[in-house]
Amino acid sequence: MVTGSDKICEKLRLVRSHGRAETSNYFSTTLPLDYITLGYNFRLSSIQAALGIAQLSKIEKIIRMRQKISDYLTKKLSEIEDIYVPEVLSEYRHVFQFYPVIVRRGKATREQLQKYLAHKGIMTKVYFDPVHLSDFYRKTFGYQGGELPITERVSESILALPMYPTLSEQETDYISQCIQNFFSNRS
Repeated sequence: MVTGSDKICEKLRLVRSHGRAETSNYFSTTLPLDYITLGYNFRLSSIQAALGIAQLSKIEKIIRMRQKISDYLTKKLSEIEDIYVPEVLSEYRHVFQFYPVIVRRGKATREQLQKYLAHKGIMTKVYFDPVHLSDFYRKTFGYQGGELPITERVSESILALPMYPTLSEQETDYISQCIQNFFSNRS
């Protein structure tokens, strides 16, 4: 986290460290430290940090692999009129953590496609449901729907297809063929 606020910084330190006031280095004191608020343990373990550092050393390779797969998926899926594929603007770089498509016919068709693909062994995911319509935000802030119409409309038609650095061309062909078959059978 980055902040210019001392107040926010202190609150974040408390939250990341079980709500414990860090008046001295925890590992080099025998003094009891007080827990002054609810907090969590958001620190990485040494093994997680080591894995993260190792992954960072190959991050560019992983991104290139994902971009190559996404280019191929886009080429294959662009032929299907019933979906929109991601368009990456030239001034931006997309790392394709996931590969989203928009189903033109909306939520019911998106859900049928998702079910069809699952039956074919292709797991998809809906990323992300509108946060403002989750129970917490509805109860806390009174959102009912309609406050963010574009977000709500997109969320009803978006579907994330499988995306990982080792996704093969054969697997990609299978995914795109299944999507093509789904829409061909609906026409």
